[in-house]
Amino acid sequence: MKRFYPLMGSIGVLFLFISTSILVSKKFLIYNYTDSLPHGIYLLHSGAIKKGDLIVFEPPLAVRKIVHERKYLRDDGYLMKYMVGEPGDSVCTDNDTFSVAGTIFGKTLLTDTTGKPLPRYSFSGRLKEGYLVAIKGKNNSFDSRYFGPIQTSTIIGIAKPLWIEEDSKICQ
Repeated sequence: MKRFYPLMGSIGVLFLFISTSILVSKKFLIYNYTDSLPHGIYLLHSGAIKKGDLIVFEPPLAVRKIVHERKYLRDDGYLMKYMVGEPGDSVCTDNDTFSVAGTIFGKTLLTDTTGKPLPRYSFSGRLKEGYLVAIKGKNNSFDSRYFGPIQTSTIIGIAKPLWIEEDSKICQ
């Protein structure tokens, strides 16, 4: 029986985290089910966001209808991407190529994987205060390349992997 104590304790702690996350209005756990990042449970925390942080945020208002209609996320879902651009960074969408602070993040696609047209974001200038650029880096990831910078007020938190599914596949 003593061999099962660590397993039962782990299940109990996980149950406590999940039930508290459901009951408390402030999210601190999130499950990623999309293929743009490894499937698994991520711990959310607040704090100063820096480049390279994995952030969780509400889909921008301008694309919420598309996200809902195309079922990119569940109705209560959040986007999870890496922060790559901060206020003052240059952002450029020249020739369908998206770059931030001189780093090229690739070509923007015209259609999603089902052939439906993707939004076109066009800009050349500096990122304003209160906005960040969030990108996964995958060619088929729905990110700031298509909807532009996100408002910092839509950020739920910074995500750290807590448990990742071993066989989780990531789209390329």
